[in-house]
Amino acid sequence: MDLLRIRSFPTLISCLFFSKVGDYAYELIFIFIVLETTNNDYFITGLIYFFRFIPFIFFGPIGGWRADNRNIKKNLLFSEIIRFLVSAILLFAYMNESTNIIILVIASIFTTIGRSIFQPSFQTSIPKIMEDKNIPLANSTIQIIEEIASVLGPLLCSFILLISDKQSVLLFNFITYLISIIIIFNLDIASENTKTIFSIPKIYKETSSNIQNMYHSEYGLFITIIGSAICILFTGSVIRFIIPAVSIHMGQNETFTSYIFSLIAAGTVVGGIIYNKLIPKATPYKLMLFWFIYGIIMLIMSLSPIRFILPFGFILGIYGAFVDITLITTIQAYSKKENIGKNFGAFSTLANTAEALSGLVSGIIASIGIVFSFIMMTLLIALTGLFGMMLTSRKQ
Repeated sequence: MDLLRIRSFPTLISCLFFSKVGDYAYELIFIFIVLETTNNDYFITGLIYFFRFIPFIFFGPIGGWRADNRNIKKNLLFSEIIRFLVSAILLFAYMNESTNIIILVIASIFTTIGRSIFQPSFQTSIPKIMEDKNIPLANSTIQIIEEIASVLGPLLCSFILLISDKQSVLLFNFITYLISIIIIFNLDIASENTKTIFSIPKIYKETSSNIQNMYHSEYGLFITIIGSAICILFTGSVIRFIIPAVSIHMGQNETFTSYIFSLIAAGTVVGGIIYNKLIPKATPYKLMLFWFIYGIIMLIMSLSPIRFILPFGFILGIYGAFVDITLITTIQAYSKKENIGKNFGAFSTLANTAEALSGLVSGIIASIGIVFSFIMMTLLIALTGLFGMMLTSRKQ
């Protein structure tokens, strides 16, 4: 593949691969550890996920500013070191049977800080090393690499659980971050520090002003970011919390839940492969259309018998890839060059704040009934996508 000959791209996707293999194994084992620690208390579980993503309110704009104004290699390295240390602390606590809600919340917060630095810097790096015509293909390749990792992550989690225990999954995650750090040390990307002075009040002011300007002069980009953030408000906890909880509620074991996520990830790989053949150009309208379809598929899953969740999970993965690739490509294509990092920072802030609230909202609704929460949250995804389609079509 010609993209692999482009300077720094193979290194970028390699560090992403190892980081994400551990991430997806960690995401699955984390919910099991939370449910185990809270004795399956869904409200407290939702509350932990609320604290997990709240730091994005404060660090999301900072991550976007650093992507535009500071060395990208140092940003990525700093992010991975933070998450490496967090995984070490959580592993140590679980080994010594001292895991509690406070430790889980603290681990969640610092993992989020690491993500808030990593995401904008990684996404901003692509336009720096790619010609505009290659950006959609690069994003599809990244999506494929990420989702191959996300297939391996849950499968390896299942395999490790079968032959060992949760502690071994945490050790595996610890090792993958270490490998990612070693790879980033070899990254060579043209990105230097600017002379812009770091000022937190100024960063927040610029972020707010940037979103306001988007509404007036870049409405499609505004709908892309705000509409997707609202969809994530309802999507986040469905993927991370509700689907595993519903699976266990219906009498399935942790391995079955791993199979669901593996099939979703496999569908996402297929979606990444066929994306460029089916979607010649990313637009805000297409993005909201894919969100609508994504919500409808999830709604069908919530109303179906448990055995149908597996095949629908595969289809969900395909449209999940369409959403992710269209979202990233649209932000990159519709943003001014000097604002790419800020726009990804703004999106990360809004999206992850929405994901934090998602855990809280779904936790409250799940107190009524976990299946009821599944139905309501997925219905709201579809309605948000439909409303976003109406807004973008009117503006066009």
